[in-house]
Amino acid sequence: MRRNTIFLMEKNVEYIKEFCRFFENDYNVLCSSDGEKAMEIYAENNTGIHLIILDNNVCAKKRCEILEEIRAFCDVPVIVLMENEEPELQIMAYRMGADECVSGEISFPLLKMKIEAIIKRVYGTDNFIKEGILELDLDKRTLKVDNEYIDITIKEFELLSFFMRNKHAIQSRDQIITAVWGINYEGSDRVVDSLVKKLRLKLKGASDYIHTAYGMGYYFELPVKETA
Repeated sequence: MRRNTIFLMEKNVEYIKEFCRFFENDYNVLCSSDGEKAMEIYAENNTGIHLIILDNNVCAKKRCEILEEIRAFCDVPVIVLMENEEPELQIMAYRMGADECVSGEISFPLLKMKIEAIIKRVYGTDNFIKEGILELDLDKRTLKVDNEYIDITIKEFELLSFFMRNKHAIQSRDQIITAVWGINYEGSDRVVDSLVKKLRLKLKGASDYIHTAYGMGYYFELPVKETA
């Protein structure tokens, strides 16, 4: 059975402990009480994180800052814990990219139901990503192109997974490097172009799913079918 990964960004260490005790039997749980460190952890693990739970303030970083950074990077679902449920604050959070706003006092059983609902809606019941003739098995880390298994390296798999989970969104070379090689990578950004080229060759009939945004980066999108 698939074990999804939740990343909790929360300043209260005791809350983190209680959260882990409740959720660790059903989910892989990553935690951080420091905003700067939290973003480093996210950058290192983003392709394996299925949902983020974000507290109002994670040390010096405000919720809106972290939301903005996450949304500039990808579309991973985010649940925001609200200390104050004023409509204006919730509206602001939704505008910044939150998928759900809940009270910080929400019970863990109810929070679990909300998490399960969002994960089911976003990822489905099986740990697959299917787009056109492509099928990625995120557990077995395998790729099928038009129902044919294709040999793929770890880096190629991470790159394709990153693209498919963030389809339509243009990803800069820096964003791709952080997702695939990690935040501490110090080499040339041309490594991205090389990996994209190799991946396109392996995708065969789906090679045109990966588009080049000249001067900006790359993005994943199924080609528009021409009408007769």
